[in-house]
Amino acid sequence: MRVTELTKHNAVTKNLNTNSEELQELMVGISNGKILNKPSDDPVGAAKVQDFRTSINHSKTLEKNISADKVWLNTNEETIKQIGEALRHVKDLALEGANGASTKENRSTLANEIKIITKDLIDLGNKKEGKLYLFAGTKTFTKPLEVSSEITDPVVKFFGARIKSAEKIIPINQSEPLNGILPGSFTLYLNETPEYQSEDKLSQLEKLDAEQKADKPTGMEEAEDAKITDEKKPASPSIDETEGENNLPKKIVIVLDGTESIEQIIKKINDAAIAEDGYVEDPHSPIGFKTKIAGDIGIDNSIYLYPTKGINLQFGEDTTGFFNRMNFEQIGMPGDAATAAKAEEGTDTGVDIEIDPAEYEAVFNGFSKDNYLVRVIKGGTFGLAQIIISDDGGKTWSQPKVLNRKTEIFNPEGKASNKVDLEFKANQDPFFREGLEFQFRENEFVKYKGNEQIKEVLVDNGIKVALNINAKQLFKKDPVDEGTADVFDMLNRLSEALKDDDQLSVMKSIDDIDKSINQVLKFRSQIGSTFKELESSEERIQKNMDFRREELSKLEDMDLAKGAVDLNKAELKHKTALDASAKLIQPTLIDFLR
Repeated sequence: MRVTELTKHNAVTKNLNTNSEELQELMVGISNGKILNKPSDDPVGAAKVQDFRTSINHSKTLEKNISADKVWLNTNEETIKQIGEALRHVKDLALEGANGASTKENRSTLANEIKIITKDLIDLGNKKEGKLYLFAGTKTFTKPLEVSSEITDPVVKFFGARIKSAEKIIPINQSEPLNGILPGSFTLYLNETPEYQSEDKLSQLEKLDAEQKADKPTGMEEAEDAKITDEKKPASPSIDETEGENNLPKKIVIVLDGTESIEQIIKKINDAAIAEDGYVEDPHSPIGFKTKIAGDIGIDNSIYLYPTKGINLQFGEDTTGFFNRMNFEQIGMPGDAATAAKAEEGTDTGVDIEIDPAEYEAVFNGFSKDNYLVRVIKGGTFGLAQIIISDDGGKTWSQPKVLNRKTEIFNPEGKASNKVDLEFKANQDPFFREGLEFQFRENEFVKYKGNEQIKEVLVDNGIKVALNINAKQLFKKDPVDEGTADVFDMLNRLSEALKDDDQLSVMKSIDDIDKSINQVLKFRSQIGSTFKELESSEERIQKNMDFRREELSKLEDMDLAKGAVDLNKAELKHKTALDASAKLIQPTLIDFLR
């Protein structure tokens, strides 16, 4: 076979390139310590390397997150530890206040210290880690605890009959002649319902019985007393006997000459109602006498007509234009003015009407988790009006009590609650009509503004743990766990009891203090368990990363000792090839011309 110079040149060049490439790869591997520098070096190994790197990076992220979570938990644990210490100090103060040897002045000092501790606990509940609130659930930018205002406005409603004029008369015109009124008369029908007749007859019997007892000699024997009482009672008219008389509709007729002011018209209505009922004095009536209807000018400058309970008010004939002029309509009910109603049709005015609290300038002073209802059952001013109280939505009511300018609201027949006062700040003495109701809506001492969502963090593949504890868990009562207590409710009651020198209430609070301490300890131990789990996960992640790194090293790291030997061999091989090639290829013009 004929071998030309070109053939030798190509063969030499190819072999030198191969040796150079091998030498270059060894030199690159020695310089970076890797045997896998590109996917073509080992396609399967390159895929495994990518998986190992991804897993290691994920583990690093988890490790970093766990480190931050441990800082968060450390802050939580330290804060909860301080809360527990504060509550244990509260117990020491309560035990001191419950001691019979403690004086009123000492208990007052203890009450002030309880208030300071309460403020400290609120501050601890609002603790931050950086810009994030610790105990707000997942609403970490929301301040979790907020102190409520001690003063709240009531919802004031009127349960009864009340008719209002759509037309208003401003104060400067109330004593001036009313425009648009003609000489004549108008009629108000006062139909007595069976409810009114029953109450009226029973009151008559009670009055007669009281008069008989007052006339009875003091030394009379019980048997004789019963005999006389039985003899006198039949003389009084019974409900059945007088039923026929009350079937006829009663009415009052108001005569006007057309020059009266609204004040004079209201006075004529009230005077006629007083005369119709026989001038019977009644301190529980807004006009001082027992009447079936009363009129007045409201704070909103509207005209009001109040039928007594059990009286069905009807508008009769009006030749004065008064009904049309005042445009009477029923409060809370849409529709046309109730003018010139037919006597046989009647007007149902028993509606639930919400009233502006400013009319009585009433406020509730205090904190309670209950919703109170305070209902006037006997009209009057302060010291005369009587009220009943409910703390369960009207299912049970207290015994009647007198309404004063400041009245403690507590239903002894219901469940125990905090101290709340109904206070009236009006300078004058307003009249409280039967049927008025003041509603106190739940007003917690400290409200929780966060949420109850669990903040779960990933600590390993598919493994999550709950990281957060919210202030509601720490400080509020769990409805399904009798071993918990409302911490701030307890502190408020304890402070009030110490302030009022109420030793018995102070003693009763100790059980709730113990519940509060146990409640906090429970969540402190929960944080300890979570912290331990994070440490265990951190250890597992570290072991996993070590294993992955070891496997990764096997795939891509070079054995430097072996690499150095291989590099020397490759260098020698390459140098020898160059020397041989130099001798083999000595081309001249004559060699190429052959």
